[in-house]
Amino acid sequence: MPDPAADQPAHRAPKALGALAALACVACCALAALIAAGVVGAGAGAVVGWLPAIAAALAVLAAGTWWLGRRRAARGCGSTACGGGGCGCSGSQDPLKITPAARR
Repeated sequence: MPDPAADQPAHRAPKALGALAALACVACCALAALIAAGVVGAGAGAVVGWLPAIAAALAVLAAGTWWLGRRRAARGCGSTACGGGGCGCSGSQDPLKITPAARR
């Protein structure tokens, strides 16, 4: 039976941040067109100025979280890394021995 702790969960944060960055880019273009057409009031013009910066920040966050997730997965102690037992997760089925801490 495979060890569920060795399986890495699907990371959704980079995808969600990337989707929000794409949505901010689309909203930036759409709001500018809607303001020019007169559908949306001029008050939305204040938001349009911030949307490119928000989209860029979200894109950087998405790339950063993706990079950190890949880096952690590469250093992880997955099932392929445990073959040699060099990462401290050897296949020993012996129970752990817990001893009281030494007093200072």
